[in-house]
Amino acid sequence: MTVTQALGWALLHSLWQCALAAAALAALLAVLPARAARIRYALAAATLALTLALPMATLLRLQRASPETTGDGAVVAGFAPTPTSPTPAAAPELNPLSPQAARRYGPAAPTITLLRLAPRIRAGLEPLLPWIVVLWLTGVVTLSLRLASGWLAARRLRALGTRPAPQACIAALHRLAARLRVSRPVRLLQSTLVQVPAVLGWVRPVILLPASALTGLTPLQLEVLLAHELAHVRRYDYLVNLIQSVIETLLFYHPAVWWISARVRDEREHCCDDLAVAVCGDAHFYASALLGMERLRVTTPTLVLTAAGGSLMARVRRLVAPPPVEIFPRWTAGVLAASLVLAAGGSRLLRAGATPLGLPSDGASTAPASVLRYPDPAQPLAHRWDWALERGARMGGGFWIGYRVQQAATKEHHRERHDERSDEPGAGGFRGVPLAPVIADNGDEDDLALLFRFRARSPGQATLESVRVTSLVLPVDLGRTPLVWLGPADDAASLAQLQALFAGAHSADLREDLVTDVGLHGSSRAVVPLLDGWLRGDVSSGVRAQAAEWLGHHPDAAAVRGLAHAARHDPASRVREQAVKALRINPFPAATDSLLALARTHHDPDVRREAVEGLDHKSDPRVLPVTIAIARSDRDEDVQREAIEGLGEMKEPGLRAVIDIARTHADPDARSHAVETIAEAAPHDVALAVLEGVARRDPDRHVQRRAVQELGKVGGPRAVALVIAFARHHPVAEVRREAVKQLGEFNASDGTTTALLEQTALEGSDVDFQREAVEALASQGSPQALEAVARLAHVHSSADVRREAIERYAKVAAPESARLLLTDRLANDRSPAVQSEALRRLMALPGGIGIPAVTEAARAHPNPELRAEARERLEENR
Repeated sequence: MTVTQALGWALLHSLWQCALAAAALAALLAVLPARAARIRYALAAATLALTLALPMATLLRLQRASPETTGDGAVVAGFAPTPTSPTPAAAPELNPLSPQAARRYGPAAPTITLLRLAPRIRAGLEPLLPWIVVLWLTGVVTLSLRLASGWLAARRLRALGTRPAPQACIAALHRLAARLRVSRPVRLLQSTLVQVPAVLGWVRPVILLPASALTGLTPLQLEVLLAHELAHVRRYDYLVNLIQSVIETLLFYHPAVWWISARVRDEREHCCDDLAVAVCGDAHFYASALLGMERLRVTTPTLVLTAAGGSLMARVRRLVAPPPVEIFPRWTAGVLAASLVLAAGGSRLLRAGATPLGLPSDGASTAPASVLRYPDPAQPLAHRWDWALERGARMGGGFWIGYRVQQAATKEHHRERHDERSDEPGAGGFRGVPLAPVIADNGDEDDLALLFRFRARSPGQATLESVRVTSLVLPVDLGRTPLVWLGPADDAASLAQLQALFAGAHSADLREDLVTDVGLHGSSRAVVPLLDGWLRGDVSSGVRAQAAEWLGHHPDAAAVRGLAHAARHDPASRVREQAVKALRINPFPAATDSLLALARTHHDPDVRREAVEGLDHKSDPRVLPVTIAIARSDRDEDVQREAIEGLGEMKEPGLRAVIDIARTHADPDARSHAVETIAEAAPHDVALAVLEGVARRDPDRHVQRRAVQELGKVGGPRAVALVIAFARHHPVAEVRREAVKQLGEFNASDGTTTALLEQTALEGSDVDFQREAVEALASQGSPQALEAVARLAHVHSSADVRREAIERYAKVAAPESARLLLTDRLANDRSPAVQSEALRRLMALPGGIGIPAVTEAARAHPNPELRAEARERLEENR
């Protein structure tokens, strides 16, 4: 069998092999819950790898099993067909089994017939194998060119149309990278060629931030999407995606492979979604960021990983309401649900005159049991509302009343209260079915649907139980409760209705929800007086805080006056802080005046801190001098720190003030905060110069130590040289120790750092300092550093340092190298403590490779205590 024939048969066998692998994956995914994204991703990725491994294994098996091929594929003469050997053309006709033979073989007769057919099928396919291989090679070459084109396009995205991202975004990226434990440096660039955040590369990853997203998304939405991209970086998804594309190219002909690959991509996005939600802490807000990003989405090269991957609606559904694990097939659930609806609810629906819904089984438990629409939406809302209450009460039990209003263009705030109370009837946030097809309303997709759940207590009377707000396109869970839909409503009529409901609401939670519904309306002139009245009124602190929050979304002078009054005079600290946060996001100019006054003069340090943080978002020229004054003179450390961090985000003029604070502020804590801010925000050369001066001349040793620590974070050859100099010559021992510690974090290729650390370990001022140098050496992990650690384990005069050296070497070095050093120290070191440590580390080596040395020590070590300890450890290991 030639290589071409073996390859052809391997391709043919891959048809059933890959199909079987896909079927097995489908069965496993059917029983795994959607929220188990990591397990589902691992299964899908393993199955994709298996689809490539199976044909390759088949190819190798055919090659090894065939005695007819030599190394170059030539046919060996001794096995060439002879004139007496039947050729495929001369193969005898296949005769069916006789009735007697069929009776004799019984149930095995069909199998025997199939086995007799196999040679004819094989003979018929043999001539086609070269053509199959040619067609496969043609497809592979074509798709390889496409893959290379996508790779080149992705490479070009790094350089074309890019520029440095805003400093605020870079600072957010660093915070997120620390929280996600992303150790590799990640660049953030602003790009005009992409319209959703994307990640490129895995060795030196780059995140591209679309220019349009800076104006199309809020800073918080951008931050959670950056968390999604950093999750891709943390998981090395770019490399996995590249391997995945190669497998797709090689197995392009098989639909099952493309299906498996699609599952890998979907579950990859789900895994990154989970990590992003873990960082931002709010699945609903993250879902809103995905929806906002969808409006910016365009086609990107296939080797670019973006937050837009996967089915958006499926991702949103999974984030906010993962479906429960099914214990029987979905079609069975649909049949049972439909039967229950017809048997238990059909007569009631017909009596109410409502229209039953025909929905898929997935929405059977979340869709309304029926929808009753008001016939004339042009009637006043109050008239329609009375009609809805009367009809709902006639249905008995619970029912929903809903209508829609236009959403203000600036509203991007999302409620979380309803979604958290999962014990409420109908709670569940985005879980459920989209509202628009249920109500058959042709409103704008950005319109808001206000939903109110009532319970009929007696004929003609109903009590409000819960309030819900959603859009027409997002899913909503109405819990199999009838819905009375009233159509559109203008703001004035809607606000009047909400005010009446607020007056009759029986719980603080309902009042807070109604306040939110009021705040979502776009008519500020009508909304602000209501919210301001509640903010100043005799209501609960939760209602007042909710009113303050929503006043921040209305750029109105009265809203600013109400918020400023609440920030100063409200008795609840929660309301005061919420009022300051609302002033921060309110774009009305007077909001800046209020923040400036609060930051300077408020008696509550928490309010001052919130006000200072809010000033970061204002572009008024008065912000800089006020922030500098607060950073220098505020009596609260947290307020000072917030002011210093805010100055660092104000670019060049603010950084000048931070540098001056680092050099001259009377409070060492303030100087330390300034040092930290300089390391994060200042240009590299400026940061190095300032940190060097502080490390040399600051009168406080803790500030000097902090400057050296920040030098290690800044990095670069110049930083390495400075840290080396401080480790050698700084007059303060605490600073020298910090420098030694930071040297362990550097990866110096010239050996200078390694030599200095070894010298410090030999000549340090005390044993603890020398041990810290050994630890720093081992943390470098380079061959030169490990050789130095081994030398210290042999020659250092202190037993404590030698013990530290063998402990660190055993943890970092290759197991065989560690075995050799530990065996030598066990036999030859003059300290029993070092010998005992060597004994313990030998027992811990992987694969039991250190046990023979311990056995020898138990038999013949000259120290009887070591022999006894060796025997004890061997006994424990049995």
